[in-house]
Amino acid sequence: MKKLLKKIIPKQISKVSLFVVGAQKAGTSALHDYLIKHQNVIGGNKKEINFFNHPEKFNQGNSWYHKQFARPLFYKPKRVFLDSTPQYLSEEGVAKQIYSYNPDAKIVILLREPVSRAYSAWNMYKQFSELSAERKESLIKSHIPKYQVSNFESIINKTPFPSFDDYINKELIDGSLTNHYPQIIRRGIYVDQIKPYVDVFGLDNVLVFESNYFKTNKVKVTSKVLEAVGLSPLTVAPNDLKSVHSRSYENPMSKFTEDKLKVFYKPHNERLFNLINQKFNW
Repeated sequence: MKKLLKKIIPKQISKVSLFVVGAQKAGTSALHDYLIKHQNVIGGNKKEINFFNHPEKFNQGNSWYHKQFARPLFYKPKRVFLDSTPQYLSEEGVAKQIYSYNPDAKIVILLREPVSRAYSAWNMYKQFSELSAERKESLIKSHIPKYQVSNFESIINKTPFPSFDDYINKELIDGSLTNHYPQIIRRGIYVDQIKPYVDVFGLDNVLVFESNYFKTNKVKVTSKVLEAVGLSPLTVAPNDLKSVHSRSYENPMSKFTEDKLKVFYKPHNERLFNLINQKFNW
């Protein structure tokens, strides 16, 4: 009878052990959806829980955090709980908080070529600015921490919405790279964001993939992540894994701006490649 009850009644949630922490606009939504196709991977009630980077959530403690994950109907001997929150990568101090919570966790990072990522991020904020007041309010409530609400509102309510060049010049020319919200340029300096994770978890526990490689090797990358947490590979055809959150652009980035940003990012990219022992075609 005890063995039967053990199979029927699920245990309390164990600690979250798999984190997809970023980067923004690099394919984390797609990877999250592919990972939870595995019967032993349990995602949160919503993809981006924003626990470790939102003080109003973090202060409620681990009991609140664990309630954000559905308990399986039946006991499974090997369950892996997954938190996919790309904001974790860029927020200072989050790496140490996750390590304090679970030092045995595996960290997964998708990286997109930083110039195209910056333009994609600007395009996203521009589309946010075109939402109705009701949808903006819903977006803020579900994704933006209280301490950043005023900054976020000041961006998406600007009329006319600033051009991409205006955005990047604000960060580059004004010398406010660190503090200027939403840090479109700074979030492409990946090395400074990844190093805190490597420092506390070790490079062996930080899995870094390039987004274009991920797009063309979806099953391979997803299976490699699953194997890192002791699960079997994903058994689906590549065509069964659909793209997520694709956005269209009204106008392409100018060649002048693209070249300027490539020059800016080059030394930061070289530092990144040295840190992770990988080199991407950027």
